[in-house]
Amino acid sequence: MFSSAFKIVEVWGIPIRVHWSFGFFFLWIAYLGNRAGMDVRGTLILCLFAIVLFFCVVLHELGHAMMARRYQVQTKDIIISPIGGLARLMHMPKRPMHELLIAIAGPAVNLVIALIIGIFLTLFTSKGLLPTGDPSRIFNDISNFLPALFGLNLLLIVFNLIPAFPMDGGRIFRAVLSMRWSRERATQIATVLGQAIALAFVVWGFYRGDFILAFIGIFVFFSAANEYKMVKADKLLSDTQVGDIIRRDFTPIYLHEKMNRVFHLSEEGIEKDFIVFNKWQDVVGVLHDEFIQVARQDNASDADVEDYLSDRFEAVPGHLDLKRLFHLFQQRGYSIIPVMDIGTMIGVIDRVTLNKYISDRTRLWSNWRT
Repeated sequence: MFSSAFKIVEVWGIPIRVHWSFGFFFLWIAYLGNRAGMDVRGTLILCLFAIVLFFCVVLHELGHAMMARRYQVQTKDIIISPIGGLARLMHMPKRPMHELLIAIAGPAVNLVIALIIGIFLTLFTSKGLLPTGDPSRIFNDISNFLPALFGLNLLLIVFNLIPAFPMDGGRIFRAVLSMRWSRERATQIATVLGQAIALAFVVWGFYRGDFILAFIGIFVFFSAANEYKMVKADKLLSDTQVGDIIRRDFTPIYLHEKMNRVFHLSEEGIEKDFIVFNKWQDVVGVLHDEFIQVARQDNASDADVEDYLSDRFEAVPGHLDLKRLFHLFQQRGYSIIPVMDIGTMIGVIDRVTLNKYISDRTRLWSNWRT
């Protein structure tokens, strides 16, 4: 999903991306306006209102991001889609209080926006705090714009405080529970509550014929399950060291060799990425699978390994936990890393091995849970 989001701007070093499906949101808005009997002007105002509302959503997500930055948690990007916004943090804070404050920061931004609008409406206009007239045609009257924005920001606060993942309320609830129990146990309790609420959304949505509410319930149900799965995976990574899954039977490649041998090894074996040595057995670089494919497209069988070598790598000790290793792969784009012990290389760890380990263990846990 996120690979189909396009960057539109960068704020405080954080890329803001919009999912391609966001364009359909305006078509849907226009359809609703037309069906409700709005005139062209009212429909255009409704579309403008949607833009401003999602600007409020961006500010909401920036609230999370700025609070996270205060606790040395970086934000990869912010994704805007028809169903809302998502600030993708590089990792979650370890302390429950920090997670609590990060989760609260988003709704707090909406509260500030609502307060500013409410004060302006009270002091400088004769308009009330809520829109007036036919609810289906409120934007035929431009004076309803700010009252509607005031009400929607309050609604965003209430909705986000529902104690179910992925809403902020689920994270707030989990953070509070984590102050007494382990993060894993707290997530399990929050997940059960969140899925119960999600099922209530689905049942109520189908009963009332509100299929959007039913869709939200289905989305929340699976998001809650995914959150617990991620926490389990995070604990697995924290409790496992590189030395536990190290691959010692790697094939060394040397600078003086030709790419033809690498092609053969890549085609015939399970290895796709390789560590490269010089004649003194020193590690001098790595051959990524992507570079090997480029060489294959170039028909570079007789080219030297050195021509396609990447000298960007770093060695890790066997006692490093997999959580920190995973961040290395994720943040720096490594495909294979040499593992050292007192200056001697004892094996390698690559992304294929790491991903397979996580996948296998997560699947075993899922089978056990069911």
